[in-house]
Amino acid sequence: MNEYLVEWTLLRERNYLQECISLPLANKVCQQFTTAYGRIDFAHKIKNDGFLITELETIIDSKAKLSYCLQQSNQYTNIILAKGFQHKVGILFAKQTPVYYTNEIVTFCDANDLLWFDYDLDKIRLLYDTEIQKALINNGVPLSPPISLNFTHLGGLNRLFVPFYENNADRLAIKDFGDAFNFSDGVTKTRFNVAVRVAEDFDLLNKVRNTIQLTDFGVRFRDNINAVEITDKLKRINLSVEQKRILLESLLNGNFYEKKCKINIYYFLKFIALTDGEWLPRGRAFQKKSEFDFVNSFFKMDYTEGTVADVLRFSCNHCEELELTEKVKTSGFYDRVIFTSLGSRILQHLESDIQHKRERIQIPLQI
Repeated sequence: MNEYLVEWTLLRERNYLQECISLPLANKVCQQFTTAYGRIDFAHKIKNDGFLITELETIIDSKAKLSYCLQQSNQYTNIILAKGFQHKVGILFAKQTPVYYTNEIVTFCDANDLLWFDYDLDKIRLLYDTEIQKALINNGVPLSPPISLNFTHLGGLNRLFVPFYENNADRLAIKDFGDAFNFSDGVTKTRFNVAVRVAEDFDLLNKVRNTIQLTDFGVRFRDNINAVEITDKLKRINLSVEQKRILLESLLNGNFYEKKCKINIYYFLKFIALTDGEWLPRGRAFQKKSEFDFVNSFFKMDYTEGTVADVLRFSCNHCEELELTEKVKTSGFYDRVIFTSLGSRILQHLESDIQHKRERIQIPLQI
């Protein structure tokens, strides 16, 4: 791990930086700042007066690196950062540095009135990965794990949209869905909440207090419902062709942050590509415990066997409805799932989008 990435991580993870440096740090005053005495890695205001100039190093494991570090740090003592303020110079290096070089650093610092601090490079690697994941998720990348939604078919969304269609409305109060979901039944109230969550995942609506407001996607979704299928005993209306297109537009719009239903679809497509579609349970069990453990690990979940099987089967239903996959029923323990040409292109696009977003974050860190 190079010094620039370590620096980026430490300056973002302020709490860990403060753990490593015993002085009470206030704000950062400069980073990679060129002076007549060398280029400062970074410097901070100290809360009780003065400044700390930090010479950052990774693992010092050669005499050349040691010599450069010590000479550079000593040069910084000639810098006056601000009139009337005192400043200190400290060396911050990886604790994985061999003992011999560590002792040399400590001896030099004691003799020249310099400070020394260390950090754990292994922890920095973990913090770096965490920071990259945060940055990627904020850019809409589906890195968070899938979740069990207990929503068997996307066609169930139409149960939520019928009241909007019948009232030609863009906004409704939650009580207006009482007839469609029979709010006197606690189970179906749960179904209402799940349907709202899935619709939010696909950017179709926004729930604000006791009202639900359709987005532009939602208005189009409402207007393209198969109205001829609406009955008093509505349970599920199959998606129309245009509704499928709208859901695919949402899937591809790059907005994945906390959109669990989209994330489930993405992970399921990756799972099919990895296993050739040969592990779709026909029931709520797996043939081998090792297969169940693998799926739980791959999806970054910690669910029971039945719940994991449900996540796969329901995600498969969603992909079939969107014409991304086709299920081939067998007489064995597992059914088979194959990609459609559309599904293959969708997965390729999502993977490419994720890679581009990752590069957008990481390429600037090469400076």
